[in-house]
Amino acid sequence: MRRIICDSRSRYSSCQRKGISKAAIVIVAVIVIIAIAGAAYFLTLPPTPTPTTTPTTPTPTPTITTPTPTPTTPTVVTTPTPSPTVVTTPTPTITPVKERLLRVSFANVPYMDPAVGSDEASSVYFINVYDTLVYPTKEGTVKPHVAERWEVSEDGLTWTFYLKKGVKFHSGRELTAEDVVFSLKRMIIIGEGYGYLFKPYVDLDNTKALDRYTVQIVLKTPFGPFLITLVRLYILDSELVKQHIAEGPYGDMGDYGKTWLMAGEMDAGSGPYKLHEYKRGESVTLIKFDDYWGETAPNAPTKVIMYGFTEPTTIRTMIEKRQLEVTDQWQPLENYEAMSRIPGVKIAQVPQAMIFYIMLHTKKPPTDDVHVRKAIALAFDYDTAIEDIIPYEKRPAGPVPSMLPGADPTLKPIERNVEAAIEELKKSKYWGELDKYPIEFWWIAEVPWEERVALLFKVNMEEIGLKVNVVKVPWLSVVEGMTKMETTPNAVSIFVVAHYAEAGSILSSRYHSHATGTWEQGEWLMDPEIDAMIEDALGTIDFNQRMEKYYQIQRKIIELYPSVYVYEHVVLRAYQADYVDYPAARGEVIPIAEYELDFRWFQVFPEKIPK
Repeated sequence: MRRIICDSRSRYSSCQRKGISKAAIVIVAVIVIIAIAGAAYFLTLPPTPTPTTTPTTPTPTPTITTPTPTPTTPTVVTTPTPSPTVVTTPTPTITPVKERLLRVSFANVPYMDPAVGSDEASSVYFINVYDTLVYPTKEGTVKPHVAERWEVSEDGLTWTFYLKKGVKFHSGRELTAEDVVFSLKRMIIIGEGYGYLFKPYVDLDNTKALDRYTVQIVLKTPFGPFLITLVRLYILDSELVKQHIAEGPYGDMGDYGKTWLMAGEMDAGSGPYKLHEYKRGESVTLIKFDDYWGETAPNAPTKVIMYGFTEPTTIRTMIEKRQLEVTDQWQPLENYEAMSRIPGVKIAQVPQAMIFYIMLHTKKPPTDDVHVRKAIALAFDYDTAIEDIIPYEKRPAGPVPSMLPGADPTLKPIERNVEAAIEELKKSKYWGELDKYPIEFWWIAEVPWEERVALLFKVNMEEIGLKVNVVKVPWLSVVEGMTKMETTPNAVSIFVVAHYAEAGSILSSRYHSHATGTWEQGEWLMDPEIDAMIEDALGTIDFNQRMEKYYQIQRKIIELYPSVYVYEHVVLRAYQADYVDYPAARGEVIPIAEYELDFRWFQVFPEKIPK
C-alpha cells in the first residue's frame, strides 16, 4: 500500500443607634478592624474588569465583600431601633453582543436534503450546515477537514480516512465513521443531487467503518478526481435521520428520512451554522453554531437569512434600505448599475467555472437533427448577447469553462454565419416543413434578463426559417419538467457550474447518460461513445493523461452541436461594502461553485452601518 498522509458575601449598611452597650461597641470595633484588614487585602489584588453596561445604567460603586465572622457563642443585641435598612447596589446590566446579520438573495430557497439538492441555493445551504471530509483550496486541490488525514492504495481503489475526534452534530452527538458511511450510502441510493458523482464508482458492499474514527471507502474502478469530489459528500447525523424514517422505497430505510429533512423542521448537520427557520418558498434562516469545531472569521455572521427571490425592484429597494447585505447573481445589468450608485454599495465580480448554455434536446423534433442544431449554433448572435445584454461576460470556446484543469486550450469560439446556417438547415430531414416543428424555448422566470437572451434567440432563428415559442417558466417547474424526456423542451437556457475543479465534473454532469433526467442535462444526449470516453478519462489516475482525454471528449461533443455556448460567467453581486467583508470580492476565490458563500468567512460590522 502506498501511503499518502495529509495532516492537519456580607454587605454592611450604617445606621444611627441609641443606647448601645459597651459589649456592642467592642463587637463593632472588631468588625471594623476585620473590614479594614479585608479591604487592605483586596486592594492588593489585580483589578477586576469593569462590566460593560448600557449607557442608561449608572456604573455601580464596587462593593467590597468581607466574610462574616462566626463567633463561638452568639451574642444577641437588643435595641429599640427598627431593623436596619439595607441599601441595594444596582446590578450591572451586561450589553449583549450585537447581532451580526447577513442577508443574501437567491433564485430560490434551498432543497433541505443533501441527497436531493444540487442547485446554487441548496449547495450554499449544505456548505454552511453540513461538514465534509475534505475542504477545497484556492489552488483547486483539497485540505483536511473532518478527515485529519487519509491513505490510498497503489491501485487507487481503497481510500482510508482518519476522522477528527470531538466533532459535534447540532444534536450534540459526536460525528463518527458510521455517519460518514451512512451519508455516502444514502446519497448514492437516493440517487438525486450529487449522488451521480459517487454512484458509478463506490463499492457500497465493501465501504465500511473500520472503527469509530476510521472510514474505508472502496471503489469499483479507479476514479482520478475522487478526492476532490468529496467536497460534495455532506455528512449527516445518522441516528437523528433514522429517528425520522417514514414509509418509502428504500427497503428497511423506508424513505431514508427524506420527507422529514425536506420539511425543514431541523437539520442533521455539524457545520458552522444550523437551521433556525424554514419558510417554504420564501426564506431559510440560519444561526451560528456555538459548538462548531472549526475556524470562523472573528466577526462572522451570527445569523444568516437566505431569501428565495430575485425581483429587481425588490432587491434594489432592500439594498438601498440596508435590508439586504449581498444580492443574488441574477440581476439585470441596469439594476447592478443602479445599486452601484448607492453610497456604501459595491459590485463584486467573481469569476466562476460556469457556462450559460442553451441546451438543445437531441431526441425531440426538430432539434433531434444534428444539422438543425448546427444551424442554430451558427445563427445565434453571440456578440449581441454579450454587448447588449451582459457586457462583462466572455465567450466560451466549448463546453468546459476555461479556468478548469482539462479545458481544451485549442478550441475557438464559433462565429455567427447566417448564410452557412441556412445551408446547414437545408441538409436536415425537416427542410421544407420546418413550420410544422416549432422550437419551444424555456427561460428561467427568476432570472429576468434571460428573457432578453430568449428573445434574441427567437429573432435569430426566425432569420433562418425556424419558428420559436418563448416560454417563461419558474425554476422549480423547470427542474420538474426536465426529469422526463417528453416534458423537456427543445431549448432551455441554464447556467451549469463545475461541482469539482476539473473538466471531468462538467463533462460528466452535462453529457454523460447518468445525468439525464436532471436539470443539468437538457440535451438527453445518451451517446454510448461519449459515455465510454468520459468513463475512461475519469478512471485514469495519471493527471496528464486524464487531461488529454478530456480534450478529446470536448472535440467529440462539439461535433454533435448539443448546446449553444453563450457565456463563460463572471458572477456579479451587489454588497454592502461599508459593513460587510466579502472575501470573494477581495479575490479570495475557490474554483468550486458556491464555496464563495461559505458564510463563516464573511465578517459583519453592525457599528459601521450607515445611518
